[in-house]
Amino acid sequence: MLKRWQEGEQNGLVLWREIQKQGYTGSERTVYRHIETLKQASVRASLNLNRLHTFTASTAVWLFGRDKKSLDEVEQEDLATFCQASPTLKRTYDLVQDFMQMVRKREGYRLDAWLERIAASDLTELQSFAAGVEKDKAAVKAGLTWSINNAQVEGQVTKLKLLKRTMYGKAGFPLLRQRVLHAV
Repeated sequence: MLKRWQEGEQNGLVLWREIQKQGYTGSERTVYRHIETLKQASVRASLNLNRLHTFTASTAVWLFGRDKKSLDEVEQEDLATFCQASPTLKRTYDLVQDFMQMVRKREGYRLDAWLERIAASDLTELQSFAAGVEKDKAAVKAGLTWSINNAQVEGQVTKLKLLKRTMYGKAGFPLLRQRVLHAV
């Protein structure tokens, strides 16, 4: 089976049928479990640490902030490369994902414990972020807890500012009023 795997056959059912013809009496599920370990081993083997040098900091931040389920296969491999390259990057990833989980699930009650974990870490960048959170902790906790927000109002203000900027110096208030009313 390993030889066929290395030749490129990665369909578990096909592999199970082939080894069954050779006298294998085990279950299909056992073959699938073995294939999972082969896949994990191939991901570890394919990690190219030189590729890390091609990433920008913003790319790493983008990968660290995303939900792992939303990443495609290549992005997951890149993320695995980051996490295996350095224990510091792995700790950073875990802390960032923990914070993002608080944001996604509105778990503001966990904020204090998260801030303590950051303070105990040696990650100065996250400590700087945590210091900013600490300064306005009540508002951050409210944002992580309450379902109400002012996003709709902020969106309308941004839209109005955009309309104003596109018309700057070209027309007066009556035309701006018409554009605002028709943009709604």
